[in-house]
Amino acid sequence: MNAKDAKDAKDAKDAIIVIFSKEQVRRLKLAHFLKQLGPAALPAGPELATMMGRFQFLVDGWNDDPQELYAIPEVRKFYQHFHKVWPYWFYFCDLGTETLTMMTLCLMPNLASFKRLGEPLAKVEYDPADLLPLISRSLGPLNAMMERAGMTELDIYNRSRDIFHHFHLPYNAPPPEG
Repeated sequence: MNAKDAKDAKDAKDAIIVIFSKEQVRRLKLAHFLKQLGPAALPAGPELATMMGRFQFLVDGWNDDPQELYAIPEVRKFYQHFHKVWPYWFYFCDLGTETLTMMTLCLMPNLASFKRLGEPLAKVEYDPADLLPLISRSLGPLNAMMERAGMTELDIYNRSRDIFHHFHLPYNAPPPEG
């Protein structure tokens, strides 16, 4: 995806799909991505607001691998690096897809997965206690992007609630007043 493609997608309100090649994943190459969508390159205000919840991040090159992506060491290492250098997943990821879940699974230290015969998808389990520190670390970058986009406290509350619900966690914080 180039900058023009991203702008066209934003204007059309379509999903913005970013695909990392096998070489980019293996070499932890994010320079091109960061040049276009790093904090210094991102817009502010309404233009940034239109980008919230529209991104899907994919890796290409493991279609024939029988393992789930979150179990492939190279993919795990890549997403761990990606999150360190660009921790804005909670702002940009489309919560209607499994993108954020798969990426987050790559950050989990302990996973147990199993697949039943005849079922197309594997099941994965992790300790929710491992997820909470990740959520905690990611809320600051989420809030920073939302403030940069000019969003209200209620918008921030709603997105935070949606993130918790995406991970099937309760969100008991009261909404902001006013």
